[in-house]
Amino acid sequence: MNPSSGTDPAAAQRIVSDARRRREQTAAPRCACYAAWSELLASPHDIDVPAALRQRQGIAASLDYAAALDRLIGACLAAGPAQLKREYSGLFEIGNDGPPVPIREDLQTGQRAGTREDLVRFYDYFGYTLGDGFAWQPDHLSVELEFMHYLCYREAAAAADPQSYQLAQADFTDRHLLNWVPRLATTVRRIASRSLYADIVAGLAEFLEADRDWQAASIEPAGAGIPD
Repeated sequence: MNPSSGTDPAAAQRIVSDARRRREQTAAPRCACYAAWSELLASPHDIDVPAALRQRQGIAASLDYAAALDRLIGACLAAGPAQLKREYSGLFEIGNDGPPVPIREDLQTGQRAGTREDLVRFYDYFGYTLGDGFAWQPDHLSVELEFMHYLCYREAAAAADPQSYQLAQADFTDRHLLNWVPRLATTVRRIASRSLYADIVAGLAEFLEADRDWQAASIEPAGAGIPD
């Protein structure tokens, strides 16, 4: 089963207008933006976040709804590794009863049945392989954002029909990212309003909502027709 079609056969009967989407101009910048968001929310204990982000400066210039990303990249670079590690650990990793704010979908949504299984179906269907260090947490926010980066990359690289990758992006955004990231942003802001990560997660939630609306503008039921 194509996980982007859900359980309703009619959900698969959609078309994407390239005249509206302009994938040759938009897929690569969106791919880079999702990579940057993934790096911003990755543990700075696992990767060198500033080193990864330096190459991302200026990537949001061609997307009118991604302006905050460049500002947040700059803020992370100014903060430096020590501050990032301290704030990230204090919010997302350390706590007597677990982290103050879980950065995993399954924990944020009350360990709802089927969440991790649906994620793994998406990953398996589209050939996205988790590294050994992340296989146990397919619902980590950084991993989900990396998967969106991967789908955008496959959209950009598709020689023929990119529609399965485009529809998967829309479905994954609705079924997963927007299902919990706005709640995560509210919680982080409440617990640590002055943290850099409060700004990052809030910026991500706004980006996801804007990108979802941007995607939806190019997707219609088959046969409905999209005025270009």
